[in-house]
Amino acid sequence: MSNDQYARTGRTMFILAWLIFFIFLFLFFHYYGQENEPRYRIQQGQLILDADEQGHYRMAGHINDRPVHFLLDTGASLVAVPQTLANQLHLTGRYPVRIQTAGGNITGMLTRLDKLEFGKFTLKNVKAVIIPGDRDKMVLMGMNVLNQFNMIQKNKQLIIKH
Repeated sequence: MSNDQYARTGRTMFILAWLIFFIFLFLFFHYYGQENEPRYRIQQGQLILDADEQGHYRMAGHINDRPVHFLLDTGASLVAVPQTLANQLHLTGRYPVRIQTAGGNITGMLTRLDKLEFGKFTLKNVKAVIIPGDRDKMVLMGMNVLNQFNMIQKNKQLIIKH
């Protein structure tokens, strides 16, 4: 091979490498944005949630007619609302309560939600706790709500019915 052929082959390989790199970036950011999108549907009177890539169940809903995102958490006793989101929802704490979390003990404030809605379900006068912190906007849906429903988990799906 002559030097010209080596140079041409080198340029072609360089262009192909960049092309593959940009395709990888496109795919990464395309699918990265979809990771956190809740996947659920209502079918035959049941709410069916698909687990996300981490195996969690997430969905949109409402607290006091304001939109929120829920993470269903069987390890949480109560619905837990982050402080910054509680401020946006105009929730006020009534009594301090000590809470044990995976990160240690914290002090939250007990409150009541006039209305909590998800899927086709509506609950009124729901006990909740406002937890300190401003990083997360996800509401943990605890067992005080989940215990009111029949739940079946199979094949990375959670089926909720009343």
